[in-house]
Amino acid sequence: MCTPPCAEPAAAMGIPHADLPAGLPSATGMVIGRLVEPEEVAAIVACLSSPLAAATTGADHVIDGGSIKTA
Repeated sequence: MCTPPCAEPAAAMGIPHADLPAGLPSATGMVIGRLVEPEEVAAIVACLSSPLAAATTGADHVIDGGSIKTA
């Protein structure tokens, strides 16, 4: 039997492994309080690959729901 990769972290947090993804936003302090949706990532990728972003050079776009704290 294969153990799911999230079983050990979930056990350490005292929750069933199936509940781990739902608890990640609050556990990691994500500002938006939820996981980022694939459509949200696709929207920025589409914009950056369009002529609208022709003047954008060397920029980092972090799409993490606010989990990386910045000053």
